[in-house]
Amino acid sequence: MEKGRVNLSIKNNIFIVDASEFLEILKGRHRIYFEIALGLKIKSGETNYILEEENSFFDIIPEVIDYLKNNKTELALDKEVATLIKNYHSEQKLFNEAKNLGIKIKRNPVKQIKIPSLTRVLKPYQVNPVIHMCSLKHCANFSVPGSGKTTIVYSVFDILKEKKEITKLFIIGPRSCFQPWEDEYKLCFGRNPVSVRLTGSKRARLAIYFRWKEFEIFLCTYQTACNDIDRIISTLKKDNFFLVLDESHYIKRFEGGVWAETTLKIAPYAKKRAILTGTPMPNNLKDLWTQLNFLWPANEILGNKESYYYFCESENNLQLVQKKIEPFFTRIPKSDLGLPPQKFKRILVKPNKLQQKIYNALAVKFLKEIDVSFEERKELREWRKARIVRLIQAASNPATLAKHSEEFDIPAFKPTETSLLKIIQLYPKYEVPAKIKHAITLANKLLKSGEKVIIWSSFVHNIKMLSNLIKEIKPFIIYGAIPKDESENVEFNREQQIREFKEKKTPSILLANPAACAESISLHKVCHHSIYLDRTFNCGQYMQSLDRIHRVGLKRNENVYYHILICSNTIDETIDRRLLEKQDSMNYILEEKSVPLGSLDVEPMQLGRDEDEEMQDLIAVIEDLKRHVASEI
Repeated sequence: MEKGRVNLSIKNNIFIVDASEFLEILKGRHRIYFEIALGLKIKSGETNYILEEENSFFDIIPEVIDYLKNNKTELALDKEVATLIKNYHSEQKLFNEAKNLGIKIKRNPVKQIKIPSLTRVLKPYQVNPVIHMCSLKHCANFSVPGSGKTTIVYSVFDILKEKKEITKLFIIGPRSCFQPWEDEYKLCFGRNPVSVRLTGSKRARLAIYFRWKEFEIFLCTYQTACNDIDRIISTLKKDNFFLVLDESHYIKRFEGGVWAETTLKIAPYAKKRAILTGTPMPNNLKDLWTQLNFLWPANEILGNKESYYYFCESENNLQLVQKKIEPFFTRIPKSDLGLPPQKFKRILVKPNKLQQKIYNALAVKFLKEIDVSFEERKELREWRKARIVRLIQAASNPATLAKHSEEFDIPAFKPTETSLLKIIQLYPKYEVPAKIKHAITLANKLLKSGEKVIIWSSFVHNIKMLSNLIKEIKPFIIYGAIPKDESENVEFNREQQIREFKEKKTPSILLANPAACAESISLHKVCHHSIYLDRTFNCGQYMQSLDRIHRVGLKRNENVYYHILICSNTIDETIDRRLLEKQDSMNYILEEKSVPLGSLDVEPMQLGRDEDEEMQDLIAVIEDLKRHVASEI
């Protein structure tokens, strides 16, 4: 290329490549590169390439400069472009430093650290993660649920705020994390946070962005971040923000994830970044790319997206991936928490007469359909899910069969046999399901001994039925349709139900659905008993529900009890056996200090974690059904 000068500038949030002094780059292969490869535009008759997507500047501008330099082009950068490039090169320097520093800190743990305003004492296993997060510009904490990741972040925030490196904290996570972040702040510093939730209408959120100086902590959902991306970037640019992704596995999608794309665009505008999750790669290596790229978007710890895709095709590359990311994360395994052992009480409950008849009829129907064409049926995932859900419903409460299952999006069951249809429709008039009766008896016994109790069910109809049967106790209730917080309903919402359950001085009952209450909620200080009316094959969701009452803060002599109700000779026994197998595998993974593959995945609408696992569940169900109802076939 002949020598010439190109002027690069940013004006009115538009990046401009001014080629008026060097028209050569508007032609041929150069035009193909700028328009096709980089996505810049050129208007007819104009001599400028432009990029209007401000969110892409940090990625694209360095590529433009490298390309022009490689083609020996003279460059003139305006102040904004020069500042962006300076920040880009600064990130590269910090990245190289972090690779060495991260390993050094992990291999030479420190036992204590001074936190300027922290009123609680850090646990010994939390000290090094605090030092690691303070020392590295951007990093991850992959510690198990309940290990105090929120406290670790607040400690880091307090240290860096005193050093005037950071002034504000911006947290993106699921809505369920808002209250825990607010509560933990008070526990950490003995005062209420100056925080704000980015919720409500677009106009209400806009007012918050205009008043950004008033707040120290911002709480935002992933969905709101997608809707407000430009406002968030504008806000982050105004001050030194510490940007944290809580439950960062929400952006694990490698292909086509809107949440993932949004966070990657927001990332460069934060002074400091961190990701928090106990489940960094629940299914495969691809789950890591977006999360790690959020931390260092200009450096790509795992390489570019295309090359990493092919790299992940080989499972043998797990160790190579772990080596690449080793400097950038810390992880506290469950054994470090020093928690008392969990106590499991499995209670076999015999189904009532009508319930047994309904269950057997469904089991026989299932086996006949499977025998007709197993190879065809195993390809139909929704068909499998529906049949398994029907069996779980029949084992807990046959009345749920007559209702649409909103939790699993399964329509009401409509058997072709008239007699079976009538039995299901009239069932509530003749029987209270055996497990529901037992759950109520057990809960009352625990209440009388002064305990608070959680009763878990995957089905909203069961929660509503239990609520009606024990209405004199006035139980607290959480399931999907309950408003999330005060922005949706001032007087009745999930946060209010949890808060009042925790604050109530007398024994009480919380009825909860795991899909709505299994994450980001701590109940261990007030409740030590959980009753499981029913469970699915989703082990990740089940284990997260176990952790609601088994967390840091329990004393060694404080036991927690799980009362598992199992309907005899039903799918309950299959689920119990399969969950025990999965738990053994997951508990082994939770003890890994490296990044765990195959840890807790809690997709709410799934029965298992992936299709291969669901097929293993299905085969186990078929084998047990043949044994349980052999006399009926």
